[in-house]
Amino acid sequence: MDLTGPEIDSLDRENSVFVLTISPLEVHGPHLPLGTDVWVAEEVRERALAKASERDPELDFVVFPSFCLGSDTIPGSVETDSRAVNLVLRGVAGFLARRGFRYLLVVDNHGGPRHQIATAKAVRRLYREHGFHIIAPFLSFYRRMVELDPALLARLGAGPGACGDAQDCHAGLNETSLMLRAYPEKVKPLWKELGRISINTGRWPGILLGSAGKLLRLLGREELGRDLSYVGQMLCWVTEKHPSNYIGEPGAASPEAGERMLDAFSDEAVERLEAALRGEPPYHTPLGWTLRFMEPSR
Repeated sequence: MDLTGPEIDSLDRENSVFVLTISPLEVHGPHLPLGTDVWVAEEVRERALAKASERDPELDFVVFPSFCLGSDTIPGSVETDSRAVNLVLRGVAGFLARRGFRYLLVVDNHGGPRHQIATAKAVRRLYREHGFHIIAPFLSFYRRMVELDPALLARLGAGPGACGDAQDCHAGLNETSLMLRAYPEKVKPLWKELGRISINTGRWPGILLGSAGKLLRLLGREELGRDLSYVGQMLCWVTEKHPSNYIGEPGAASPEAGERMLDAFSDEAVERLEAALRGEPPYHTPLGWTLRFMEPSR
C-alpha cells in the first residue's frame, strides 16, 4: 500500500472501506492458470467498487495487495492451513478496528469448505469483539450457486452443472467462462476440447454421508443434512486415487456466461456492503457451517 500510517489514520472512519482479495494459487485443469481464483476475485473487486462508488460517491475505498492464500485446494496446488486464512483476516481487521475503522470487504473466489469456515469464524469473532464488519460476500454467493438458488439461475440463464454448483465446481464451464470474459489471454486454447467430467457420487463417501444427510433432513435437521450430503459429494471427488483437476464442462464455456456471473457476484458484494453500512450484522452461514468443528480456527 502507498499510504503512510498517518495518512491512514486521517481517513474518515464512517466512509472508509478497506478491501482485501484472498484466494489460493490452485491448479485449474490443463487450461487455466494457478492464479485463476485470485484474478477472478480481483475482477469482481473492481466491478463491485465501481458499482458501490456510483451508488454512494462519499465512500472511500482503500485496497490492500491481494493475498495468494487458501486451504482445501486440489493436489498440486499451493495449500495452506485454514488457520492461516483465519489469522490473516483477523490480523488485518484487528489492525483496522484498533484505529477505529469499521469495514473490510473481503473478495474471494474459493469454495474450499475449511477455507470458507475459517473466513466465517473471523467474521463472527471481529464483529463480536469489536463491532467490526468483515464483509465476505462469496460465503453467501457460493452457497446460492451450489444450492441452485432459483433467482440466481434465472439471472444467469443457467441450470445444474453450469452455474458453479457441485458438478461445475472447479475449472469447468463457470470458471472457464469467468476467465474468458476477464482474462481471455490467460486461457489456453485447449479449453475448447475439454468435455464434461462429473463427480462420481456413487462412491462410498457419497453413499455414506448422503444417506446420513437424508436421514437427518427427515428428522428435521435440514442444514446439517445438506452439509453432510455436500461434504460427501466433494469427498467422492478428492478421495479418488487420481482425481480430475477440473469438474464440469470447460468446452461449453463462453464470455457471455462469464459476464453474467461476474455481474451477479459483484452485485452480491455491493448488496452485502450496503447491508453492513446500514448496521446489519455481517454474519454468513457458509456451506459446511454445521460441521465447523472440522476447522481448527477459533
